[in-house]
Order: sequence, then C-alpha cells, then structure tokens
Amino acid sequence: MLDAPHGKGQDDGHDHESGVRAQRMALLVTLGVLGGHTLVTVLDVLHQGPDPLRTAVLAVGMGAVLCLQFAHSTRRPRTWPVRTRVLTLTAQAAVTYLPLVWLGLPWGAMAGLLAGSVLLAVPGRARWLLYAAVTAAIVPAVVAIAGPGIALYGTGATMLASLIIYGVSSLSGLVTELRNTRRALAGLAVVQERLRVAGDLHDLLGYSLSAITLKTELGYRLVPVAPDRARSEVAEVLGIAREALADVRLVATGYRDMSLAAETESAVSVLTAAQITTDTDLTCGPLPREVDTALAIVLREAVTNALRHSKAQHCSVTATREGGTVSLRIRNDGVGEERLDTMPGGGSGLANLATRLRGVGGDLTGGPTGDGWFEVLAHAPATARDDDRHTEARPEDPAMAASPWAPRMARGMLVAVLAGYALITVINAAGQARSGPAMLAFLGCFAGVVALHAFHSLRRSRTWSVRIRTLTLALLAAATYAPLLWLDAPWGSMAGCLAGSLLITVPGRLRVPLYAAAIAVLVPAAVAAGEPLSETVYLADSSLVAGLVFYGFSALYWLVTELHEARGALAQLAVARERLIVERELHEVLGSSLSEVTMKCALIHRLLPQSPEPAREELTTVLDVSRQALADVRLVARGYRGHLGTPDPSDRPQVFQEFGLSASDGSPVIVQQADATT
Repeated sequence: MLDAPHGKGQDDGHDHESGVRAQRMALLVTLGVLGGHTLVTVLDVLHQGPDPLRTAVLAVGMGAVLCLQFAHSTRRPRTWPVRTRVLTLTAQAAVTYLPLVWLGLPWGAMAGLLAGSVLLAVPGRARWLLYAAVTAAIVPAVVAIAGPGIALYGTGATMLASLIIYGVSSLSGLVTELRNTRRALAGLAVVQERLRVAGDLHDLLGYSLSAITLKTELGYRLVPVAPDRARSEVAEVLGIAREALADVRLVATGYRDMSLAAETESAVSVLTAAQITTDTDLTCGPLPREVDTALAIVLREAVTNALRHSKAQHCSVTATREGGTVSLRIRNDGVGEERLDTMPGGGSGLANLATRLRGVGGDLTGGPTGDGWFEVLAHAPATARDDDRHTEARPEDPAMAASPWAPRMARGMLVAVLAGYALITVINAAGQARSGPAMLAFLGCFAGVVALHAFHSLRRSRTWSVRIRTLTLALLAAATYAPLLWLDAPWGSMAGCLAGSLLITVPGRLRVPLYAAAIAVLVPAAVAAGEPLSETVYLADSSLVAGLVFYGFSALYWLVTELHEARGALAQLAVARERLIVERELHEVLGSSLSEVTMKCALIHRLLPQSPEPAREELTTVLDVSRQALADVRLVARGYRGHLGTPDPSDRPQVFQEFGLSASDGSPVIVQQADATT
C-alpha cells in the first residue's frame, strides 16, 4: 500500500533513453578516436618502410593497446581492485613506450591513449601527477627522433587525445549520475509528501473524528432527557462529518486554507459540549494565509489534546500581535502532575505543529507549566515572507536547490576540447603559410570557424530556422575552405569544426552525407597539392575524428543540460502519483466511514425529537463507526511515517487508548489519561 512509485512511467522512460543515448554516444566517440589513432599510426609506420620485425611489433603492440584502452574507457576502471588497475596501467605503459624503439615517432600517438587511461583509472590528485608524467615522458622521445620543432605538436596531440578519452567517459558517467540523482530526489520528495500526509491526518482528521465521537456520545446521553438538545448536537456532528469528508480530499491534494477565527468558534463549540469552560481573546487582527492556516492547525491540535484528558475543566485561547510577531497561547488544566518531557522531544502531534510553524518562519513550545496546566505557545510572523511558497512547486524544491555544477562541467569539457583542437589546427596550418600576412589571414578565418562552431555547439542550433542554420553553415564552410587560396595544402583537422557543426545543426539523415561531403572535399585538395597517400588519409581521418568528437561532446553536453533542467520533473511526477495513491487509500479507509456517519446523522436529525429510541440505536452505530474511523486515521498516519503494509485491526484498542477513548462496545467514555506531550 505504501510502496513509493520509483522509476515508473514516462519520465523514467525518458531517463532510461537518456542513459542509453549517453552510453552509445560515448562508445561512438571512443571507437572513433581509437579507430582514427589506429589508422593514422598504421599508415605512418608502413610509410616508413615495413619489415617483418616492425610489422610484428606493430600488430602485437596495437592489439594490446586497443584492448587495454577499450577496457579502461568502457569498464569503469576506478571500481576495479587497486592491484588490477596497477597491472593494466603498467601493461599499457609498457606497450606504449617500448615499441618506440622499433616503430619510431608514429607510435608516439599512443601516449595520448595512455594518459587518458591514467585519468580514468586513478582516483584523486595522484591522477594529475601521473597524467603530467605520461605527457612529459613522450617529449624526450619526440625530440630525440624528430627534433625539438615537433615537441610542441606532440605534447599538444597527447594532451588532446587524453582529454577526449577522459572527457567522453566522464560525461557519460555524469549523465548516469544525474539520472540517479533525479531518482533520489524523487524518492526524497515522496518521503516529504508522506510526512505531510501523516501530519495532516493527525492534525486535521484526528480532531474532526475526536469531535464527532465526543458530540455523538453527548447526543447519545441527551436523547432520553433532552431530545431537542440532542438534535442540535447531531446537527453539529453532521456539519463536522461533512467537513471531515472534504478534508479527506484536501489531505490528498496538499491544499488546506484555514482561519484562526473560524477554528476558534468551532473549538468553543466542541469544548463546551465536553463541559470544558473556554475563554477566548483574539486581538491579532488579519493574518497572512499561511500563518492563519498554521495557527488554526495549532489550535485544533491543542483542543484535541485537551479533549483527551479527563481532568480538563478549563481552557483559554489567546492570540495577540506584538510588533511583527503573532503569539497564540492555548492553556488547559487537564494535566494532573508536572511533566518534564517538553518540546521538542514530545509526541508526534506537537512535533508536527513545530514543523508547520518552522515552515512559515515561526516556532512552537509546549508542555506542563508546573501549576496543573498544559500550555502550547506558538509564534509566527505577522506579515507574509517573500520566500513562502505553498504551491504545487514545493515538491521540486529539493531538486531546484541542486547546484548547476553538472552543466558547467560538461560545458567546460566541450570548450577545452575545442581549444585543444584549435591549438593543434593552428600548429598544423602554420607549416603551410608562406608569409606572415598569409598566416594572419588564416588566423582571421579560423577565428570565425571557431566562433561559429562554438555558437552551434553551445546553443540549441537545431531549433533555429532553416534560413539561420543555412546562413551560419555557409559562413562556416567559406571560412573553412577559403585559406586554401593562399596556403600550400590542406592541414590536419581542417574540416573538423565544419563536419561537427553539420552533425550538430542538421536534423535527420541528411546530416550524414553532408558530414561525409565536408571531409571528402579534402581529398582532391590534398591530391592537387601533391600530398602522399598517407598524408591524404591523415588529413581526412583527422577531420573525420574531430567532427565526430565535436558532435559527441556537444550531444553529451546537451544531455547533461536537459537532465539538469528537468531535475524537478521526476520529483513532481512522483509526488503527483503519491497524491493519487493517498486519495484512493483515504477514500477506501475513511471515505466510506465518514459517508456512513453523514447519512446516519441526517437520519437521526429527522428522527428527533419524535422517535428517540430509533435515533439512539442509530447513534450507537455512529459511535462504532467513528471509533473505527478514528483508529484508522492513526494507523494510516503511522503507516505513512514508515510502517509498510495494511493497518492491523488488532491494533485498534491501543489506538483508542492513544486518543484517550474506551474501546468497549458500549457508549464510549473518555477515561484514559493521555500523554500530555502528544
């Protein structure tokens, strides 16, 4: 009956779809990077003149690197035992550095994969020290083999490759973490909603049913001696029962506006029926809606407390305003001895009230005063607070309080990858420029390329109009290919930004052929410039991988952003479902009982004063039903505080005692001395 609705329905299906998309995107980018590195490295090694030994070293080394790297990228290595991580990282370091002796500079690209594995497998600050060591270790080898001019490029390429490997796996894990966080927030919202329901059941329906029982008992006793007065009591019972029936729906929906003045009139009527003399003095004036409701509930619970004590003969209700604070004081003389366990360590009734008062910026104290009286004192602000929000958005509050660190982290990774590729592209193009003006012209065009691509990646470009998308992509294509007019040949990763923007911006299947066409343009340009086959393949491969990386990071960034922006949706949906469940359960448990009380009281009202005996028989039925309903309220409230399962009817005698009522089959009388702090 009380199981929380976690992970069911449309919103959870969206969560699952987001997780699958993130995993697929991470796998796609990882495979693209590994494939690009493999292809370029194999071609470069073979271009240097293969022999059987170098070919064997290449095959064994490449197979080992790919297997180890794929495991580190897809198998969450930080969850592995330390011994396993040390072993796999040591093995990958061996197959990264040792083949340099036979394969030379082309094999240096594998250092980027090793650096990425270090970031993925090593926790804490130690990973950055090892990452720096791996990156720095490749520099002497590059200098020794190709000279210092290539060292900067080699370092940048290593850092970029490792950043891509680490970033794509981290973003995929971030999507999973956000999904789990959303579910945890939904569970927290459901728990908060159940506590609210339990408090409302205790504070609202408990009072109504206690009043029904008390007035029905009084009417039962008055029928033989004063049937007209008994008829008046039954009329009041009928009104209270109808109000309680409405409260069942209000408890389920979470909305309840009450008036302290109206509640005071009701309290006087109920206390008078219980032969408790009541004095009232309300001089607080008009109150904000939230404060008025909270203080009315405090009064209702305090009156319920007084009704439970057989010794209560007098009660006083005072509400005053001093400056910006309203004070409500309720006293009764039903405590027979001094009690030491005062707020906040008392029973659940006053604990509920203290929580309500804190919600409106107030506080509550309660307990025996030492002179035979019990006092409840509530303070609340006399004016509405700016941050009070008793609206349906409240279930989202825990989620809305979450920090936007996740989108910032995803955006930072996307910008870092773009900056890394920009550096590598500038280094590649610098070798093609014949003069300073040619280089400046290239830098101007490339700045436009980076700006337009960043605009496509960090904005929801696929939602733009066709005209805007076409215009920005045309400008990007012009800025990408225009430098070919004054540079000698294409350069590495030249079309990466354009290819990535096409995948990001163009919807449907059309983006794939456009992506391929943007890269295919480089092939005739490279051939026309007299580039060898290996260089032509490198130019196309580097742009292909760059476009795929840009698209993957952008897609993961938007997945993270969408999950973050919708972080309260699952909580709100879970609370809405919980309210439907509560409404159904309360209708099943209390709706029929209260409806029966209402119908019986209407019948009794017609029977009196002409037919006292049939009326008295009907009153006996009302007493039995109201006692059962009162017990059910307590049991359901207790269940919503954490007890699973359906309330056990055998617990009802104990519940009657908690409410200070007799569990006998005859006319109920208030005989039990209840806990004064309840």
